[in-house]
Amino acid sequence: MKEVLRKKYLSIRKEIDNKELKDKEIFNKVIHNSKVNKSHKVLIYVSLEDEVDTLNLIKYFLDNSYIVGVPKVNKDIIEFHYLNSLEELREGYKGILEPQNADVIKDFQDFVCLTPGICFDKMGYRIGYGKGYYDKFFSKNQVYKIGLCYKELVIDNVFPNKLDISVDEIITD
Repeated sequence: MKEVLRKKYLSIRKEIDNKELKDKEIFNKVIHNSKVNKSHKVLIYVSLEDEVDTLNLIKYFLDNSYIVGVPKVNKDIIEFHYLNSLEELREGYKGILEPQNADVIKDFQDFVCLTPGICFDKMGYRIGYGKGYYDKFFSKNQVYKIGLCYKELVIDNVFPNKLDISVDEIITD
């Protein structure tokens, strides 16, 4: 069932209309989010072409003295590395930009994690790319989790299993 939903919503995401406008709306909601502003510490994925744009968010956070961590795949887990500038990013796992420093974050206290997903359901469960990287990370680390997606990708049910961990909040356009 998840594979069918993954395929369907990847296709829908590729056809999102007014992506730049929607990205701007999500950007504004994120930078004005009370949890984000209170913590000043964010874990944030580096977006792929048809995902909600995070490069502008990363730039904003770096320019405004937030502590920023971005993911890097290491075998079958993701680690988050501190990021000081966009120039530290290089193409890595599956062509995704990853940090090239060895500065791994160990203490996730007070971090907010801006979380990718192909689609989310109304309970905050998500369908990702199927490797479980974020669910494994969330099972071991307490962070406030915010899913980012377009409103067309919020559905009734993603049919979560016992290993799936929901986000605390979803921000859409």
